[in-house]
Amino acid sequence: MTPEERKAKVLELRKEHENHFESTNNKNALYIPKMAYRPTGKDDLHVSFFPSELEKSKDIYTEFVSISYESEDPKRTLYLLKHNPHWKEEYELVTSNSGFQRHIVPASELKVINDVTDRSSHLVHSEKQDKFIGVPNPETERDIVDVLKGIEKALLSINQKLK
Repeated sequence: MTPEERKAKVLELRKEHENHFESTNNKNALYIPKMAYRPTGKDDLHVSFFPSELEKSKDIYTEFVSISYESEDPKRTLYLLKHNPHWKEEYELVTSNSGFQRHIVPASELKVINDVTDRSSHLVHSEKQDKFIGVPNPETERDIVDVLKGIEKALLSINQKLK
């Protein structure tokens, strides 16, 4: 995939989340979709970030995608990795077979912001502003562990089918 193709795919993925970025006055949010995977020797899912991405000293919004930048989550869950000024010390540095260095971050450190069910079913009309605003529904909100268990179950199912 060329850099131009990757950029186009990321822009297309980002469209799903633009309303959130606009409603939180964060139009320039750092959005970097990532693959979630279980590194060798680890029990839980991780995402990896290049040092250049973490050096921006900004919160990072992400969602889980395949290597070809296709969403792997039918609910298109948006996650937030809060900026950690101690990322160099706290996030393990790994080097890929091709020589690229990345820091791996446990997916449990990601905060679930919303998903398509939140974005569509919690809309309340505000006559004052004459627009729809998001209202969280505490009965249906899920935490990161629930989301990751669902993703893990889907990945295990795919793995079984590929065998």
